Amino acid sequence: MSELVQPVFLNLGDTYFGEGEMQVETLLGSCVAIVLWHPLRRLGGMCHFVLPKRPRPADGQSLDGRYGEEALMILLEQVRLHHSAIDEYTVKVFGGANVLGLSATERRIGPANAEFVLAILQRWKIRVDAQDLAGEGYRYVRFDLRTGEIWLRHGQSLAQEFTKVKGALG
Repeated sequence: MSELVQPVFLNLGDTYFGEGEMQVETLLGSCVAIVLWHPLRRLGGMCHFVLPKRPRPADGQSLDGRYGEEALMILLEQVRLHHSAIDEYTVKVFGGANVLGLSATERRIGPANAEFVLAILQRWKIRVDAQDLAGEGYRYVRFDLRTGEIWLRHGQSLAQEFTKVKGALG
């Protein structure tokens, strides 16, 4: 990977959308990342959501990327603002794991997030080109906006090497 690539790290609830010499990275446990990439225009985005939905309705409040439903709306608004359509993008989803050290209640969050992301994308008729969901432990995701490539590091130890994600166009 080139030294010219500028990394952006997404924390809980963050969303990024852009193009150019950029890599977007995040660390996931029970949270989920949705990654969009437009192979012709070489632009895309990623969100890092914590829970599927807001516990209470958000009357009058702006969209909050901590919640999957709203994070997807933020990404879809960026797709619209860039004069493109979601079916022009590759869509990949990651995360939703059980993470050791969490209580039994907290361990249900990961699988709920994984189920939610697939259900909402299906409801919106958005094709999922690749996924790495559920299971145990952490995932470190790196998305290169120039190429659409996604690199994934798995497991309890983040000291292992990245592996390239196989899937449509990147």
